[in-house]
Amino acid sequence: MPSSATNGASSTPDALESDLLVKLSASCALEDLQETLLGSLHRVGWTDKVTTLATELLRAGRCETFDDVMEAILASAEGRPHRALSSKATNGEATTNGTNGTRKGSKENPPYDPLKYIEEVDVRIPEAVVDEGVRGLKDILRDVADLEGESAPNGDKK
Repeated sequence: MPSSATNGASSTPDALESDLLVKLSASCALEDLQETLLGSLHRVGWTDKVTTLATELLRAGRCETFDDVMEAILASAEGRPHRALSSKATNGEATTNGTNGTRKGSKENPPYDPLKYIEEVDVRIPEAVVDEGVRGLKDILRDVADLEGESAPNGDKK
């Protein structure tokens, strides 16, 4: 947590927050961090998982609106249960396209089961990406504030 802003800025919490927001909005650091994190999520396949989950929720009739899909995906990303993600949502009924949601497969390539995918996919943000975001945010904040308990670049405590 920032303890004091650099360059003699006020150290009251409200003033510090205001100073940080002004400095951060004047730079492109947060936008750069956002781009970096989105790229990382894409590389690890997270964006594809979310897209597939959204598509399958709609196809299976478990969600009908954008808001329903967003609510279910956010619950999944946070590791919370959601009615649309549970097997109780369909009770074995056919999907909206008139099939039971499976395709024929082989031993090497088992059939794709969208209902199983919905229930088993993990769309929580990978810890490595979270760690990358935390490091990036700390780097950004270091430019505008002293961070309590943080080591200086040379490894000494500030």
